[in-house]
Amino acid sequence: MAKKKSRLKEIADFDFKKVSSEKLTLSFEFIDWSSNAFFIHGLEKSYYEKLFECFSTIKRSKEIEITQQTHPSLSPKFINFKGDGSTLIKTSFPLSVLNKLKISLKMETGSDEEAEENAKEILGNAFEVSLGKNYGRIHGFIFDNKFHLVWFDPAHNLFPGKDRTTGKKRKIKKHSDVAIVRTYCPEEFARLQDTILKLQEENDELIELFEQQTKPE
Repeated sequence: MAKKKSRLKEIADFDFKKVSSEKLTLSFEFIDWSSNAFFIHGLEKSYYEKLFECFSTIKRSKEIEITQQTHPSLSPKFINFKGDGSTLIKTSFPLSVLNKLKISLKMETGSDEEAEENAKEILGNAFEVSLGKNYGRIHGFIFDNKFHLVWFDPAHNLFPGKDRTTGKKRKIKKHSDVAIVRTYCPEEFARLQDTILKLQEENDELIELFEQQTKPE
């Protein structure tokens, strides 16, 4: 009995011209919130304007413009996780993404091994697109004519590049390095309260010193 075709094979057998002429859709199903290198909160207003403009552009684009890296404004680039490790901070998308995709594929293949094999192949079709100069990129993978977003990368941390002076890989920028709005937490609130108390004490000491120095004899 012939082996049942996998979902990946079925998609590959579609009429290429039909698929390549369709517009992409955008998926948020596989976003990874666990990595400190990739974030979206607390940034300047213009970043979010660029982000949603990028979303709209993706939805007006064709899959072939991304996969063949020809789109004029998104500047898509293939993410070669198996390439030169000195230019990347990651070697793959998170295991959680792989497992989630595998579960989805298993519903169609009925096989754990086949689902995992197909999931790995799909995640190998990884690309990043640009939000514009100085606004970083977003990273994801293309499958079933969808751009599946995985990472927000406003600091360009996936490819930090190298320092032109030293030739060494640049350090990853933390959220605190680029954010303009601090995230609220009890620890931060307590720290600010402590700082305020110390400043009040210093202010009281200065006032007392000033009064002593200006007190008439």
